[in-house]
Amino acid sequence: MKLLTNPCSYSNAIDLIKKGVDAISVGESSFSAKNSNDLSFVEIKKILKEKKKTKVFILVNKFFFDTDLVRLEKYLLKICKENIDGIIYSDYAVNQILFENKILINQIYNPETLVVSYGQFDFYKKNSINEVSLAREISSSNIKKILDNKNKMKVQIQVCGYSYMMWSRWDLLKNFSQYSKIKTSLDNKILYLSEQKRKEPFIIYEDKNGTFMYTNYNLNLLSKLKELQTHKIDTIRIDTFLHNEEWINETTDIFLEAIKTLELKDDKKYDELVKKSTEKLMKFDKIQSCGFYDMNKKDLIYIADEQ
Repeated sequence: MKLLTNPCSYSNAIDLIKKGVDAISVGESSFSAKNSNDLSFVEIKKILKEKKKTKVFILVNKFFFDTDLVRLEKYLLKICKENIDGIIYSDYAVNQILFENKILINQIYNPETLVVSYGQFDFYKKNSINEVSLAREISSSNIKKILDNKNKMKVQIQVCGYSYMMWSRWDLLKNFSQYSKIKTSLDNKILYLSEQKRKEPFIIYEDKNGTFMYTNYNLNLLSKLKELQTHKIDTIRIDTFLHNEEWINETTDIFLEAIKTLELKDDKKYDELVKKSTEKLMKFDKIQSCGFYDMNKKDLIYIADEQ
C-alpha cells in the first residue's frame, strides 16, 4: 500500500519527498485542474532531480477540446522526455496521443466518477492503462469485490480530503454575480451552497478552469486502512485541493505513520493512532466522514427529515 499526496507548492513537494512519501502529483495549470499546485516546467524539472525514492506523477487531468490537442501533444512529448514516473489523466485524448506517438509510460486513469467495476479493467489494460482510481460513490463491499478481482490492474482510492462532486467548464459564479449585480469578485474563493433539506452546505469554487463543487465533509478513511490493506489496495491518495500546507503536511504524516503501524501488524497501536489522529484532523474540519464507504445516509449527505 503506497501513499500519493498532491503538494501545494514547490517547497511543499520537497518537504513531502524528505518525509519519504511514496509518490506526489504535480502539474501546470494549463494542463491540470483541481490541482493544489501550479508549477512551472522548470520547477517540475527541479523536483525530478530531488525526488530520491519518491515517484513523481504529472497531472494532465483537464478536459481538452479539439483546439487544445496540438498544444497537449507538444506538452506530452516534452514532459515524457523527463524522468517522470507516470501521467495521471481523465481525458482519453491523453491516452490516444501517447499511443500514436508510441510513448511507453505508466498511465494512471482518474476520471473521478467512472471507475465503478472490475469489468472495465480488461478494456483499460488493452489501452495501456496501468492503474485506475476508483469513484468515491461506491460502497465498501463493492470496493472489496473490485480489489479481490483486479487481476494485475493497480487500483487507487481517495482516503482523505474533500470529495469531488461536479465540475462545469462554465463560469457559474461569475455569471451568477453578474446577473445578481454582485460587485465583489467570487473567483478563487471558497464559497458555500446551501439547500433547504441538507444539514450541511456544499463547497463551491471557481477558477480559470471553471466551477467545482465538493462536499463539505472531510473524507477520512484512516479507520478503514487495515481492511483496504487486507484486500491489497495498491495506492491510497490524499486529495489536497482547497487545503493548506499545514493540513497537507500533518495529514501526510498521519497516513505515513498509519501505514508503518499496519506493516508492523500492531493492531492496538493502529487503533490508538486512528482515534488520536481523527481528533487532530478535526481541528481543520469538524466533519469527518467515511463517505459512501459505509453508506451511512445520516453521516453522508445530511438529508433532513420530512416535516
